[in-house]
Amino acid sequence: MKILVLVDFDKTLYKKDSLIEFTRFYKGNFQLAIGFFALAPTLIKWKLGKISNETAKQKFLTYFFKNEPYQLFLEKGKQFAQENIPKNLNKNIWKNIQNLQEKNADIYIVTASFSEWIQGWTEENNIQIIATELEIIDNQISGNFKSKNCYGIEKVNRIKEKITLDNYEKIIVFGNGKGDFEMLQLSK
Repeated sequence: MKILVLVDFDKTLYKKDSLIEFTRFYKGNFQLAIGFFALAPTLIKWKLGKISNETAKQKFLTYFFKNEPYQLFLEKGKQFAQENIPKNLNKNIWKNIQNLQEKNADIYIVTASFSEWIQGWTEENNIQIIATELEIIDNQISGNFKSKNCYGIEKVNRIKEKITLDNYEKIIVFGNGKGDFEMLQLSK
């Protein structure tokens, strides 16, 4: 039986919000606190449903990472993946994934986060990743997304672009946030 496993990353497989944790890792607690203060109006509008998750995330990305050298971002991402991901995994979900890997299941992390701080870990563990993509101009982060935010229905759209779902007899989905609802409907 051919099995596909789709796994949300933040607050599902990874116990925390990796965007915030990576930003803390990259910029430090003080800069993160200042950024949250500066972004408070945006974050409040997002929490109240006045702006989308994508708009809030775009402003967060621009504030913290616009014009950052992409090579440095990649290096910090690999370091974050090695140091932070293994110790913050949801052990039960990770064990399930490992068991499914032993059955030759195809495993995909499907996340609204950026692959740059997850991919080092996924490659090491023979897992594919579908993520929100950064726009890079002249080897710097532009502050914009190259793709739509991989959240909600966009997760399903991106999955269908990359994977022929009809090739699988069983689809197992791990997700627990409102951005995972549509992806959860793919289970069979």
